[in-house]
Amino acid sequence: MTLLHRVSRHVRQIRLSLEFLLGRRFLLFACVDLLVIGGALLAVLLGEGDEPGAVWSGVVLPPLLLLGLPALSGVVDLERRAGCLDLALAAPAAEAYFVRRMAAVCTVLFAQGSLLMLADWLHESANFPLLSVVLQAAVVSLFLGAASLFWAVRLKTAGAMWLATMATLLALGRWFFFNPVPDLVFGKRGALLPYGEDAVAWLGSVGVLIPAAAILFLYARRRLRRPETML
Repeated sequence: MTLLHRVSRHVRQIRLSLEFLLGRRFLLFACVDLLVIGGALLAVLLGEGDEPGAVWSGVVLPPLLLLGLPALSGVVDLERRAGCLDLALAAPAAEAYFVRRMAAVCTVLFAQGSLLMLADWLHESANFPLLSVVLQAAVVSLFLGAASLFWAVRLKTAGAMWLATMATLLALGRWFFFNPVPDLVFGKRGALLPYGEDAVAWLGSVGVLIPAAAILFLYARRRLRRPETML
């Protein structure tokens, strides 16, 4: 199987997972996503947020909270409302079944944020460290998915899961909402990673979020492997 076929297969799987997870809301979510991104980009083009850091805060983070969190709230609740959660948990690959849904949402959000920051990086003539920004997008997407799955397997309603996940994000807000684009970029043009105080601040953010995401995911997986605790 060629690389192109593998990529197309994975893209198709992600699309099917999103369509199944969102149902009739799929087009609505897509339209809202375009509006959020378009509005933020328009503000940047008009000069209201021409700093790269403003692009991160206005284009990368809002879709995570406005679209990613509501979409992830149905990772487990979809089967629970349909009355077939016991059947889903009885499947041979029940753990992977729910993890794939979470991964589909997080992958789309990460890819979207990374591409937008890459476009801004090219527009700004490599005026900020791109690699750390892309890694930060991956980490915050991963943490959002892990926190959502952790609460989805414990709470019985999507609303309760949404509130608990938001409370978790706020509790770690210092690191989750950290802006990886340095304020002062003079003399750093073309660098892929920050250094000095900027590197310490960025490493502190990922150093907290990655272990936290791993712990939340492991506890969620442990519960998925014990279906009787979820019924």
